[in-house]
Amino acid sequence: MKVLLADENSHRAGALARLLEAEATLDVILVEEDTSLIDAVRRHAPDIVLVDISRADRDALDSVRALSASGLERPVALFVDEDDESLMEDAFAAGVCSYNVLDAPVTNVKPLLRAAIALYRRFRDTNAELLAARKTLSERETIDRAKFLFMKQERCKEDEAYRWFRKQAMQQARKIIDVASDYLAHQNRNPKE
Repeated sequence: MKVLLADENSHRAGALARLLEAEATLDVILVEEDTSLIDAVRRHAPDIVLVDISRADRDALDSVRALSASGLERPVALFVDEDDESLMEDAFAAGVCSYNVLDAPVTNVKPLLRAAIALYRRFRDTNAELLAARKTLSERETIDRAKFLFMKQERCKEDEAYRWFRKQAMQQARKIIDVASDYLAHQNRNPKE
């Protein structure tokens, strides 16, 4: 597992890196000084990003937000040394998938990292399903609007309107949603036809 460790305190980062490197299956990479988190992720393509914050500092979340917005999303685990419910909420909103309060260096961080990766994948899959469902619903609404307009103009029933759109789609080797969208666009340009 490739772990990118981001911590502005080089002494603390070094200590945590040595602890993590004791686990042979972890490949630990420190974010170099004067390198942005986005650049480090782009360069190293880690499996997970571990952000260590000694004090609850919301400024550290800016780089996590930027990473989420950059299209280079990765699971992000945040380690803090004191509990702060407000920071936790901000961290999750910024894209952190694992918020961990540790008052001492953890001896076996691997399960926490695996859990963060699993949570990230679960969230990503759920989000993809939600987007697909929204797209399907939006397409259904477009088709229904087109059918309604067709029924009104042609004075026909819904099943006849659907058959007409389906026939057009088959003849043109296109999806019904595309035919319905074109029909609505044409009607909006030429409302009296």
